[in-house]
Amino acid sequence: MGQLGALMSRSFDYCVNRVLHPDVEGGEVNDPRDPGGHTNLGVTQGTLDTARRLLPDLPLSVAKLTAVDARRIYEALYWRPIRGDELPLGLALIVFDAAVNQGVEDARRFLQVAIGVKLDGQIGPKTIQAANTIPLRKAIVEVAAWRMFDYMQLDRLQGRFGLGWSRRLMRMVADALSAPLEA
Repeated sequence: MGQLGALMSRSFDYCVNRVLHPDVEGGEVNDPRDPGGHTNLGVTQGTLDTARRLLPDLPLSVAKLTAVDARRIYEALYWRPIRGDELPLGLALIVFDAAVNQGVEDARRFLQVAIGVKLDGQIGPKTIQAANTIPLRKAIVEVAAWRMFDYMQLDRLQGRFGLGWSRRLMRMVADALSAPLEA
């Protein structure tokens, strides 16, 4: 693996270890009130079914999912689409967590709005350049604000899940703001 691959791997490892923390996406849950349904390590059955198209050796059921499987899914479905390896580490963490928790499309939108680039839903060269030049703290806080605003729109779920999502977001903000400049 070349130097760039090693850097990408360390950045991904740093971020995925925080997202897979037991207080964030740990364990198996099958809450009938959760629209995601049966979930293990933050992976719903629907997400697993999608991931199996790219990674056919994954288990058929989320009940059989391992942490290694979850990491592979997170890298393929969330990390690569947000181009996490090209973002400053703290910003990569808050955007990556948004992709996992709120969807890749929303994560891309949060990033673009937060850093003031044209909203096109794609993380291309202009978005990457802006993300690497805007003051990092400002970008992290602004992404977090858009994430919280998005949570507020989910009135039907706030009573059951809203406080947990708020805690998750605050944990990610703290981790993002205290992240080293490089993993």
